[in-house]
Amino acid sequence: MTVNSSKHRARKDQLPILTTHPEAESNLTASVRRGAIWSAGATIFLRLGNILLMAVVARIVSPEELGIFALAVTVHAVLVTMAELGVASAIARSDLDVDKIAPTIVTVSVVSSLVLAAPMAVFADQIAQFVGNEDAGTALRILSIGVALIGPLAVPGALLQREFRQKIHFWASAAAFIPGSATLIVLSILGDGTEAFAWSRIVGQLVTAGVILACSSRLYLPALNTSLLRPLLAFGLPLAAANLLSQVLLNADYVFIGQLLPAADLGIYFLAFGIAMWPTSVIGSMLNSVVLPAASGVLRDGGDVAVAMVQGARTISLVVFPLGAFLFTFADQLILTIYGPAWVSAGPVLSILAAYGVLFVFGLFMANIMIAMGKTVILFGVQAAALAALIPALWTGITLWGLEGAAIAHIVVAGAVTSPVYLLGLRRSSSLRLSVLFRAIRAPALSAGITAVIAWIITLPFRGTGLSLLVGGFVGLVVYTLLNRQALADLLPGTAGGLLRGPAFRPTAWLTLRRKKL
Repeated sequence: MTVNSSKHRARKDQLPILTTHPEAESNLTASVRRGAIWSAGATIFLRLGNILLMAVVARIVSPEELGIFALAVTVHAVLVTMAELGVASAIARSDLDVDKIAPTIVTVSVVSSLVLAAPMAVFADQIAQFVGNEDAGTALRILSIGVALIGPLAVPGALLQREFRQKIHFWASAAAFIPGSATLIVLSILGDGTEAFAWSRIVGQLVTAGVILACSSRLYLPALNTSLLRPLLAFGLPLAAANLLSQVLLNADYVFIGQLLPAADLGIYFLAFGIAMWPTSVIGSMLNSVVLPAASGVLRDGGDVAVAMVQGARTISLVVFPLGAFLFTFADQLILTIYGPAWVSAGPVLSILAAYGVLFVFGLFMANIMIAMGKTVILFGVQAAALAALIPALWTGITLWGLEGAAIAHIVVAGAVTSPVYLLGLRRSSSLRLSVLFRAIRAPALSAGITAVIAWIITLPFRGTGLSLLVGGFVGLVVYTLLNRQALADLLPGTAGGLLRGPAFRPTAWLTLRRKKL
């Protein structure tokens, strides 16, 4: 790929832009679909594996140990967002010349990740006391290794995203799952469950790093082009700050609960929140890996971003609404069946957080669109406004209603602050019409609600048993598929889509077959 020497020549304060390639335009749709399928496959594999793993581990570790780890992983998650200063996302933008910017990004990423990891390790005990439990110090020290690993992997990981090679992430995740899981189970049995969770993450990250580096199409050595440093930081720092605020938004509740409630309550909440993020796990990783390069490709090729946003929102809604409805309806049964009676108090919290999981997915989608459009400053403003609203909401909610109050606070802020500001920013930055967007997601939302009611009624005789999950899941899948047959057929490629268009899924199919027999 070459850089245009006239119209698209990079100025001193700009990043180098690539010219449009006809072959890239024709292959964009196929690449997006292929990348999305691999990304979703990797996520579903990991999610199912983690469910089985936690079903075992939840019967070994205590809610208190999981709560202490929650505090450690909160600090880790916040620092990871700043580990490469946001500049690696420029690699994933398909409109930029990767060969020119990658060496400088490698330098920035490696240096910044080490600068953050070192004080995390040295002051782990003091940080643990600050977040509410000094027992989290050892786990923090272990997780600092993971922060240091972010820098060397930033560019190779972003290259896979840019090239829609999400299948490498799939195989990396598969390769890391077994040693990471074995580490968690063995160390949990032998000693401290908190440290077991921390070491399992590091082992998994090391295996993942090895696969990504081995399969990377290009490896860049560190170098520093000072003329690119300013535009890269201008792009990356607002994004990193927005990601930082996003992580604070996601994890502030852990700190509040850690300060105001026992560690065991924090473990219960941590489990419920993780389950509520299942829709985000299934859809969110696909969004993060596909939307940014795809949307930037639409912009590069002169396409209509507003149309792409509406189509993307419709596709997301077909998946995220039924997942959220299932978690809301069967929260108690799911907790009891999979994790055991020690965690049953997570059920009511999960029912509330299920709605937040749905809102979060749409927020993640809109955030990626803004990044592709280069609106990282607006993104930062959205996160700042949300954080300003969340802090008092969390304190009030936890003080008045405990764990359920923390869940309610998230929903209120996401629905009243984050989502409206995102939508306003996108409407002003594009030709997006909100009425068209809402019409696109209306049918999946309504059909998911109807499906949940039907599944709940049918499973009433099985309440209190694991059979309710199986029956409810099967009934919900059938009903939701029938209600959205055409939309799902258009979404699924090849044979799967053809089956949904076939006579077996038409409401009058069985009547027609019956008449033929008569």
